[in-house]
Amino acid sequence: MQASALSGILLLVATYLLAFGTFVLGGAPTEVAVYLGGTYALTALAAFLFSRGVLELVVGSDRNITFFVVLRKLTDPLLALVAPLTPAFLLPFAVSLYGAFLFFLLKLFLFGDAFLGVPPLFILLYLVVASAF
Repeated sequence: MQASALSGILLLVATYLLAFGTFVLGGAPTEVAVYLGGTYALTALAAFLFSRGVLELVVGSDRNITFFVVLRKLTDPLLALVAPLTPAFLLPFAVSLYGAFLFFLLKLFLFGDAFLGVPPLFILLYLVVASAF
């Protein structure tokens, strides 16, 4: 069964809502939960794609190990989501690594990174657009 980009979007939204709910139930303020929920959700999805790429490189993509089968079913919709942006010349393991890079880049763009000291670029763009009106 071929995974669709719509199921990738649904997986992305479900992961975000789970992370957001976890922070809200943990007692974090709503503004903080929105920020941290997005950071954790996109980082987790990038980590899943990265682990799939490493496993495909080391083990091979044709093995039917239970963990690898579950990982493929989880990450196939995410790969379908980034398929239009992925170059066709990449090997199968590199497609997963490229997808992980794109999700990490989206996380940096939307939420920044406190460890690397990168500010959220989305906030800067919002301020530029808001100041134009």
